[in-house]
Amino acid sequence: MKQRRGPARLGTSQLHELLLTFPSLLMLVVLVGIPTLIVVFNAFCADARGGCAEGFSLEAFREIFTLYYAQITLETIVYTVLTSFFSILIGLPVAYTIARTRGRLRLLLLLLVFIPFWTNMVVHIAAWKIVLHPDGFLRNALVFLHLIDEKQMLWSTPFAVLTLFIYVFLPFAIIPLYAAIEKFDFRLIESARDLGATSRQAFFRVFLPGIRNGIYSAAMLVFVPVFGCYIIPQLVGGPGCDVLYANKIYQYTSTQSRNIPIASALSLFLLLVMLVPWVLYRIRMIRQARQEGNVRFVPESETKTVSSSQPHPNALSSAAGKEEDA
Repeated sequence: MKQRRGPARLGTSQLHELLLTFPSLLMLVVLVGIPTLIVVFNAFCADARGGCAEGFSLEAFREIFTLYYAQITLETIVYTVLTSFFSILIGLPVAYTIARTRGRLRLLLLLLVFIPFWTNMVVHIAAWKIVLHPDGFLRNALVFLHLIDEKQMLWSTPFAVLTLFIYVFLPFAIIPLYAAIEKFDFRLIESARDLGATSRQAFFRVFLPGIRNGIYSAAMLVFVPVFGCYIIPQLVGGPGCDVLYANKIYQYTSTQSRNIPIASALSLFLLLVMLVPWVLYRIRMIRQARQEGNVRFVPESETKTVSSSQPHPNALSSAAGKEEDA
């Protein structure tokens, strides 16, 4: 009598998978799930003194949905959009150069991209503070060339904040762009040029659509961390430049104007804003997968079977000739 071991093996494999993933799941629950629930609880339990009440309240959300916080949100979105745009604009030729090189030079260029991940963001800010210092070489050179006024500063300005954003998060754009360009078939550009397309037409109509998934990934990977970054505006921005969305959360949790419910409501709204580009990206990927699924690629073996089952044209002509002779 044969024994059925299929279900037992399946259960064992599932148990092994559960044991392997349990530490990661436990870490997510402890470090992400529970803090998120605490934030949600504090956001809906605000009292008039800025503390947490026992009952349900929407006072914190009434506070954040005002013109003041709308201006802060809009200013933060402007910074994130500009950072994403310039990061992709700068990262695209860099990623193209890396993808088109071979051998050790490619490894060296990739190493230069990954090196900023090995240093702390505060170190980057300190280095740029030397570059943008009022007595630094860059400002003196710009003043000498009459590009800026002698009284104009580079540090503690929106220009400094945007520059640091682009510098810090540029590798987040280069990596997905490089992955997309490396997989791109450059024979398509050669075919487009053979068919009469100019270099500009081949770039905008063939190359960019071919790497659009990498562009979307780069935009999302830059947009999300920039929107929640507070250390750069806090250390680099001057008056009016250090009050972005994440900085308000920091002020309500770590300064004298402590207000945990409003900080929780702002954090919850920030989480929802960060989910928007991810949801749009996932919807687009699902639609693209469905469109590609409608195209059925017939294997070569099936084409041979179909062709062998059909009568040869010569056989049809000979059969027709025999019928006429009869």
